[in-house]
Amino acid sequence: MSWRTNPSVLMLRNIGRIFGLNKWIASFLLGKGYETKYEKSFSAALKQGDCVWDVGANVGYYTRLFSKRVHDQGIVFAFEPSPVNFKQLKEACILLDNVTLLPYGLGKDNGSFRFQQGTDDLGATSRIVDSDEQGLVVKIHAGKTLIGENKVLPPNALKIDVEGFELEVLEGLGNHLRNKQLRAIGIEIHFRILKERGMPRAPQAIETLLVRSGFSVSWPDSSHLLAFRNP
Repeated sequence: MSWRTNPSVLMLRNIGRIFGLNKWIASFLLGKGYETKYEKSFSAALKQGDCVWDVGANVGYYTRLFSKRVHDQGIVFAFEPSPVNFKQLKEACILLDNVTLLPYGLGKDNGSFRFQQGTDDLGATSRIVDSDEQGLVVKIHAGKTLIGENKVLPPNALKIDVEGFELEVLEGLGNHLRNKQLRAIGIEIHFRILKERGMPRAPQAIETLLVRSGFSVSWPDSSHLLAFRNP
């Protein structure tokens, strides 16, 4: 367990969130462009010909970036369950021949969930909800099922931004998480949403699962986790 998922640190994060201090502290300690460290480190791990999964592709910022990194020999599978976001994603990627767009999300099991569209301009805060709250019904699939049915290729790299369902996406990969072909994983950890879901220890569980699956874990900033396969 890293210091970032230590219970005392999580408690301080909760206090900082209440008073709106977390983003200010991160910016002060790491610089205004601190999130680009995560982007650069993850992108640098991609190779020509790689298969990359962009889980929670939103409107395609990372999808387009990954498409360039893997070149024509590679492929990017972009998963986005929001119909609103998916429309913009499709428009953004219409000229990218090495991108496959998939209009559903990933999770631990196959099923249907309620989905609430984010109110921000880019729909970045769109999220699946556990309860029967109002929202669209969207499909969720386990990654291991899609691989087993030959609907997607096993990933060499995996980027996850799913607003509090990070652990379920990893669990849905099953034994494929230990596949040595999977070299790099980048995850945005949504501490606040995980706490709201009654899963405050999920970040620790994610770290443990990744380490047991053969990865070294690091935190380039306060909200992003990077995992690279041990030699």
